[in-house]
Amino acid sequence: MEKGAPPTTTMDGWMDCRAGGTARRPRADRSSARPNERTNERTGMVDDAARADARDEAREDRSARDDGERVNGARGSEASDGASASGAAGGSGARDFRARYDAVREDACVVSSVEVRGNERTRNSLVERELRRVYEARTLEGIKDALFAANAALQEYGIFKDVSMVIDADAAGGRVGENDVPGAKVVVNVEEKDMFHFKAGTFMSRRGEGEVEVSMGLRNVFGYADQFEVEAIRGASLSSTYSALWRQPKLYGSDVNLDVRAFQALECFKKLSSFDVTSRGISVGLTGDGPGMLDYTIAWRDVQDPTRAASRGVRRQLGHSLKSALTHTYVADHLDRPVRPMTGYLWKIRSELAGIGLMNDPMATKFAKSEVTAHVVETLDADRGVTASLSGRLGFLMPWGSSDKEGELQTCIADRFFLGGVGCLRQFENNGVGPSDSRRSASKSEKAPADEEPPLKRDALGGDFVWSATAAVQMDVPGEKFEAMREAGIHFHAFASAGALLPIGAVPSAPRDLAKAMRDSARVSLGVGVVWPLPIGQIEINYGKVVRAGAHDRVKDGFQVGIAAHVSM
Repeated sequence: MEKGAPPTTTMDGWMDCRAGGTARRPRADRSSARPNERTNERTGMVDDAARADARDEAREDRSARDDGERVNGARGSEASDGASASGAAGGSGARDFRARYDAVREDACVVSSVEVRGNERTRNSLVERELRRVYEARTLEGIKDALFAANAALQEYGIFKDVSMVIDADAAGGRVGENDVPGAKVVVNVEEKDMFHFKAGTFMSRRGEGEVEVSMGLRNVFGYADQFEVEAIRGASLSSTYSALWRQPKLYGSDVNLDVRAFQALECFKKLSSFDVTSRGISVGLTGDGPGMLDYTIAWRDVQDPTRAASRGVRRQLGHSLKSALTHTYVADHLDRPVRPMTGYLWKIRSELAGIGLMNDPMATKFAKSEVTAHVVETLDADRGVTASLSGRLGFLMPWGSSDKEGELQTCIADRFFLGGVGCLRQFENNGVGPSDSRRSASKSEKAPADEEPPLKRDALGGDFVWSATAAVQMDVPGEKFEAMREAGIHFHAFASAGALLPIGAVPSAPRDLAKAMRDSARVSLGVGVVWPLPIGQIEINYGKVVRAGAHDRVKDGFQVGIAAHVSM
C-alpha cells in the first residue's frame, strides 16, 4: 500500500458516509483487479470497525462464506452506533481495513469535485452549502468528519428520507500549496420525502382540555426546504385554533430558522372563569442551533362573557385589546428520556414584554412577564425502578404604562397565571387556587340542562405572582405478573405539593415581606397514585388530601383523575 495514494485506490475500496443507510455490495475498482472493501458508517464512527468482539468475529466468519465474500462488521458494546465493513478478507476483513485506513487517514487528500444525485425538487445550492467545509479538509480523516457533519445538517431539514455520501477516487487529483495530492470525488445521493404531508393527533392543552389536531401541508415547494402548513385544533370545550404557517429553515444560509404564522384562536374558560378569549394575529418566530427561541406576536384580542353570568371581576376585563409582545424562551433539557425519566434535569425560562411600539395606545396591553420552571430526577434503586423528583415553578406578571379609570395598573385576565389541577397542584381542581369572585345568578332560562355539569359558583380570576413545588417518589409496579404494566411505563408515585397564587396588589416589594406572604398563602396537598404515560400526556389516578387551602379554593379530597404533561411542573 502506497502512502499518499487516493483513499479509494489505495484501500481497495470506497467509503460511504450515511445516516441510517444500509451496506451495498462494492463496485469493481477501476485501478485494481482485487475485490473492493468498503465501510458503511451509520453515525460517523469509522473507528468502530476495529472494535469487534469475539461474538461478532464468529458472525463475520460465517458471513464470509456467502456470495461475494461479504463481511458484516461488529455491533458490540463499543460499536453501538453501528458500523459495517464489506470485503473479501474473511473474518479479519474489518481489522485489515482498519489497519489500512489508519495508515492513510492523515495523508494529504482533497475533494476535487462533488456530485449531487436524486434531488428532483431540492436545489443543488442547498446541498452544496452544507458541503462547503468539505473543500477545506486536507486529509481523508478530515473529509470523513466534514461529510458526517454535512449529512447531519441535511437530515435536520426534514425533507429527505435518506442521505448517503460516497468518497471515491478522482483522477483529476488536487493541490495543497505547491504539492500535488490525491483527489477525491464526493457523490451525494438523496431520497426526498413526498411533497404533501398530513398528520393528526390528540394532546392536552394548558387549560387541561383535551384537543384534537389535524394539519396538512407542502414541503420543499421551491427547493429551499421551505414548508407550508395549515392546522386546525378543536377542543372538548369548544376551544379552537386555525392557523397557516410558513417555515424557512436556515434562512439565507445562516443557522436561523424562520416561522411566520397567521392565526385565529378561541380559548374557552367559561367552565372555570365565565370568559372566552378570541385572538387574531400574526407571529414571527426565530430559532437557531441553540436552546433559545425568539418570537414576536401582534394580535387583536376580544374577551367575552358567553355565560351572561360572569362575576364583576370578569366583567371588568371584557372588551377588545391589542397585544404586541416580544417573547424569549430558553430551554435546557438534560433528562435521559422525555417519558418516565430516570435521571437528569430540565429547566425553562420564558420572558415576555408586551406593548412594543404601542406605548401611547390606550387599547394596547402593556406588561412584563417571566416564568421559570424546573424539574430534576434521580434514581434511587435502578432494579426496582425507584426514582425521586423535584419540580418547581415561579412566575410574575407586572403591568406598566398608564393607569385605568380607577387609578390602578391592571393586568388582563388572558395574560394572568392560573394554578390548580393534576398538572400543577394536585388535589385541587383546574384553576381552583387563588383569587376568585362570585358569579351572578343565572336566570331560569339560562340554567344548565339536567344532563350537563352544573356551573361553578365562582370565577377564577388568575393572579400576577405564582409559585409551586412538588416532591415525589416514583416506583415501578412490582411482581412478575405485572411485567406488561412495567413495559407500558405504568408506575406508582407518592407526592407532596405546595403552591400559591397572588394578585399584584397582595405582593409586597420587600423580600422579607414577600417570603412571609408566600408562606402564609401556601396551599399544601399530599397523596399517592398510579401514573400511566401516554403519547398525549400521563393519566394519573390519585388519592390524596388537601392539608391547607384558601377559603374559596376548589379542593378535590379523595380520588382525583386527570391528564398532565409528562414532566409536570
